Amino acid sequence: MFVGQKVVENAALSTTASSNPSSGLAMNAAPDYASAVINALPFGVVCFDLADNGSVNVYSANLRAQSLFGFSDISTLPAPLSSLWASNEHEKLADKVRETLAKKQVVAFEWTARTDNGDHYLSSQLQPIVNAAGDQRLVLCTIEDQTTEKLAEKNIMHHAFHDALTGQPNRVLFRNKLEETVINGKNGSDPFSCAVLVVNIDRFQLINESFGHSAGDRFLISMASTLRRCIGSQDILARLSGDEFAILVPNMREIKAATDICDRIHTAMKQPYDLDGNEVFTSVSIGVASTISSATHPEDLIRDADFAMHRAKIAGKACTEVYRRESHMEARSLFHLETELRRAVEREDLQLYYQPIIDLRTSKLHGFEALTRWQHKDHGFVSPVEFIQLAEETGIIVPLGRWAIEASCTCLKHWIMEVGVDKVVPINVNVSGVQFARDDVAAVVENALKKYNLPGSLLRIELTESSIMTNPEHISNSLDRIRALGVKVALDDFGTGYSSLNYLHQFPIDIIKIDRAFISQLKRGNTQFKILEMIGMLAKSLGHEIVAEGLEDTDHIDMVTEMGFAYAQGFYYSRPVAGVDAAKMVRGDLPWA
Repeated sequence: MFVGQKVVENAALSTTASSNPSSGLAMNAAPDYASAVINALPFGVVCFDLADNGSVNVYSANLRAQSLFGFSDISTLPAPLSSLWASNEHEKLADKVRETLAKKQVVAFEWTARTDNGDHYLSSQLQPIVNAAGDQRLVLCTIEDQTTEKLAEKNIMHHAFHDALTGQPNRVLFRNKLEETVINGKNGSDPFSCAVLVVNIDRFQLINESFGHSAGDRFLISMASTLRRCIGSQDILARLSGDEFAILVPNMREIKAATDICDRIHTAMKQPYDLDGNEVFTSVSIGVASTISSATHPEDLIRDADFAMHRAKIAGKACTEVYRRESHMEARSLFHLETELRRAVEREDLQLYYQPIIDLRTSKLHGFEALTRWQHKDHGFVSPVEFIQLAEETGIIVPLGRWAIEASCTCLKHWIMEVGVDKVVPINVNVSGVQFARDDVAAVVENALKKYNLPGSLLRIELTESSIMTNPEHISNSLDRIRALGVKVALDDFGTGYSSLNYLHQFPIDIIKIDRAFISQLKRGNTQFKILEMIGMLAKSLGHEIVAEGLEDTDHIDMVTEMGFAYAQGFYYSRPVAGVDAAKMVRGDLPWA
């Protein structure tokens, strides 16, 4: 029963009986007291009567009800509801009165009443009242005004599904709308496709850094307005995150409907934004995924559009990329490869192979270059070209590089224990520029040498010209510390960059390794031959060792020997070999050729 329902019922009966003696209702309380009780209630109370002609009359109404409905003069009660309430919605309430009397039971419902004071969200309970003669002609109606609560609830719901800054739908609402659209597209009598566009602002961080975050917020608000002007009335714009928006294009017959929107957006972005009196130019990268070429699950569509957007970023920004399943499969394959590479490094499933470096004057073993090899349990041999680049992009190169230095020192220690330190040859370990940038390579080398009690002369560090270019000053300082440990530094792939000669006097380098691209094109008297002659003389005058890589035939060996090159490596001498075979070469049990 409604709160205070019995009190209301008794009071209403008393009031009604006193105002209409012919009704035959018993008086349970003094009329003045009953009226005071009803008028003091915080909710509306109305007593209705059903006339013989089917119209609904108002017998009594407390002050709260009069205020809610804006009833006109009630001094003439009882009077028809339609004459008291100016709103056209009075029939809604009258129908509920009739329903209550017809069912002879309580009827509860929520409804909205439009009054002069605005819309009110109401909760009502109607109960039939039996008079002394046993007739059911009266209905007691209680009315609670829930407008404040409903508006607060609406406000909460709005914030739950809309972005507070731009007022656009957020990710949750966007996903819900997308799900509805996908279902309608598949189940409708005329199936259709839909598309998701993910729009990311290029270099948005620069706006925040240059003008402040409050200016960045104003830019995002303007950006939302720009995007809104570029889409159709049926399209849905949402803000997914900081500088990322999404657009849903429903009821689409071909992908051109989506790419046309992209074109309009790119055109609009060519106009400058006025940000606090400053002209700001920027661009957007857009990814498009549709149920034509992508998945039909909402989350998958958003994911695929986001993937395509990142492809647009890689392609140079300020462009559109339409999702292609083939590209995604390649990316997923790389992702799985990255995961497996991390595990391989953690479990030390990788191996070092060693390619001999030969002394051209004595034809004896001079050293080894350590090369990382990965024999995948499912995919077999994985090329270093593939996984080293992946390791650099993901940062795995740091633990991988540390492992290579550690493994090389372990190998050197074993050789010393077998043949003595005087017969052991050095090992060259390749170090990536990314590792130099993210790790203290000099400290790693120093710790490894101390751990295995090795002289620095048995370990050599190789790096490429491109590695040096990433951070010349930092790398130069690291190389100075490395050379102070007695470790020599080799510049690998020499001659492939435009500034290679510059590095010979700018950086602490001991060894030059000529790139195999020079050797493969080498012929007596040709340009490569003359360049290598010059490099040989320059290296000799600077006191650098010089190693020719990629030697595969005797003609090339003869030519580099004549040029004064001291060392060489290549398939002519040996392919990279496992640690066991490298140990045999050190012992002299296995020839290098």
